[in-house]
Amino acid sequence: MAQTEELAARVQGPRSKVQRRFSLDVGRWTLDPSGRWRLAALLVGVLAAVVYPIPFQLQGATYFQTVGFLVLINAMLGVGWNIIGGWTGQFDFGPQVFFAVGAYVSAVILERLGWSPWLGMLAAVLFTVALCALLTYPITRLRGHYFAIATVAIWMIALPVGSTWEFIHGSLGLFIPFKVGKNVFEEVLNLQFGGPHKEMGYYYVALALFALVLRLARVVQSSKFGFYFQAIRDDQEGAEGIGINSRVYKVIARCMMAAVFAVGGVLYGMWALAVFPDQVLDLNWGTLPTIAVIVGGIGRLWAPLIGALILIPLSQAMSTTLGAGPLAGRGIDLIVYGIIIMLIAALRPNGLLSLPWGRWAGRLAPRRAPRP
Repeated sequence: MAQTEELAARVQGPRSKVQRRFSLDVGRWTLDPSGRWRLAALLVGVLAAVVYPIPFQLQGATYFQTVGFLVLINAMLGVGWNIIGGWTGQFDFGPQVFFAVGAYVSAVILERLGWSPWLGMLAAVLFTVALCALLTYPITRLRGHYFAIATVAIWMIALPVGSTWEFIHGSLGLFIPFKVGKNVFEEVLNLQFGGPHKEMGYYYVALALFALVLRLARVVQSSKFGFYFQAIRDDQEGAEGIGINSRVYKVIARCMMAAVFAVGGVLYGMWALAVFPDQVLDLNWGTLPTIAVIVGGIGRLWAPLIGALILIPLSQAMSTTLGAGPLAGRGIDLIVYGIIIMLIAALRPNGLLSLPWGRWAGRLAPRRAPRP
């Protein structure tokens, strides 16, 4: 019996970090204090996200539902940017190009072919990934700020193309035809919600897509792709020395980011029922997700959500307050974002999630009495 247990232990290998955290105690699973607080925070966060729009729906306050929708879509984009910027260490300042490509591909398919928006979303993701691979591979020889400048150059080229290309109606943009669904099921299939529950419908779609993207990102992070990305970030020469093709994996990382931005572009286009170049190529679609990651903690899985919860309400408050005031159009929002980045860089360069939240939570947890 002892030999069998020893053999099983050798086959299974050392216990993982998760397995060590959980221990079987009198027929039930127990968590250490920090683990319990993390689980409790996750459950509370999920419950709050699900319940959030309901009180505003009852009161008819759709503005706050729109803010929640924008928080989720920017958090999702931040998760995508974190793959190339946080895990692979390649700062990309032109991801809004793929946001626009996804929105335009879906709008063209819906307007001219009449496909389902979900099929349009799939086609947009595939087309965007292929385009990203073609655009990214030539610039993977560049590093650091040279790579970042190349991504900005791609965005600057996309601006006049989007404004003048007749196939997508240039600056006139594309308008998405609205289909009235007879019930909620048809509205979900059409990805179009009407009436007083429009904002709540798009909020829950954004919540579902964010949860899916976050889960897929977690899978990527714990796979060989995640380890290869981080190896390239930490020591590219060393990674190439052990056989990792850094150029190929940079392309893969950026294509993953492009896929997420394409999904975000499709969802935003369906919500707005129109796609204009100035709208989907706006600098904020690249700036806000990037700053959200930096505020939360670059390279950390939950960082985009934490940053978006801070930045997007602030952005919307500034738009509401300064939209018609004397400071409108003077770039005050960019000044505020710059101040936030400087404060984070000076006070907490690793982001808010690098604070010892687990230790603080452990102090609040009641201590267990020692066993006799």
